[in-house]
Amino acid sequence: MRVLRESDRVTLLLPVAADGDREARALARELDSLADTLPDAPAVRIGAGHQVASPLDAADSCERARLVVRALREREARAARMPAGTAPPPRHAGPDDVAETVTVLTVLDAIGPLWERHGGPVQDMVRADLAAGGELVRSLTAYLDAGGDVPRAAQLLVLHPNTLRYRLRRVRERFGVDLDDPDTRLVVTLAVRLAQAAI
Repeated sequence: MRVLRESDRVTLLLPVAADGDREARALARELDSLADTLPDAPAVRIGAGHQVASPLDAADSCERARLVVRALREREARAARMPAGTAPPPRHAGPDDVAETVTVLTVLDAIGPLWERHGGPVQDMVRADLAAGGELVRSLTAYLDAGGDVPRAAQLLVLHPNTLRYRLRRVRERFGVDLDDPDTRLVVTLAVRLAQAAI
């Protein structure tokens, strides 16, 4: 076993048997349970990478484990926007457990530099709103998380549905962003996810 400590991160390289992915996830569960028993311990998130055939491939597995930890943080942030009583997401996972979120994070990392160079009404709206406190970005995030269901999104935001409708109208009237257009909705979805990652 090899252990590498970097500021607030500990990386373990473990020799495992043939079914190492399952063994790594079981160890992650145990470490998570152990962290829960420590008094005044900071939040711990544990991500396992895929089993690799050679130590030469360990860097790829380690990077995947880091993406898993980012995915866990992303899911925690999303859960924090849900109504009280929603079960918290797990703090440990393997790459297959959060595959969709890892894919989204990989895509966002790839398009981030392109997005910085791109202009247009969605980017103008996000920049202006973040400079003013981010009310529209938070509203759009809840609206998109709720699949366009205004009453449910308003509940997530603890707002009256008409207040949310007013904010969505402002997005259209002030910035020319048409949320009924599928391409625009996709760009808005990517924009708010990139904005959340930057906050």
